[in-house]
Amino acid sequence: MLHIVKSVSAIAELISLVAEQDEIILIENAVYAANPQHRDFQQIRPFHVFVLDNDLLARGLAERVSPSFSRVDYLGFVTLTAKHDNSLTWN
Repeated sequence: MLHIVKSVSAIAELISLVAEQDEIILIENAVYAANPQHRDFQQIRPFHVFVLDNDLLARGLAERVSPSFSRVDYLGFVTLTAKHDNSLTWN
């Protein structure tokens, strides 16, 4: 399953439902959690996490994203969505 996370406030709830084989993509304000100094970073670090590059750039976070997370553009986002039979959006 692909978990599409739009806000950092959704991360606490998301963590209890993510399976080991699931993937997470951070978009919109959720990209703040891709910064290793963010309070929610450690919660998502063990998972396979993608971050929407345009949202990182729009928030000035391009240089602060963890190298353990994969940055993707819009095409990469579409590819992730197509790869998974199910997705869940967290606001």
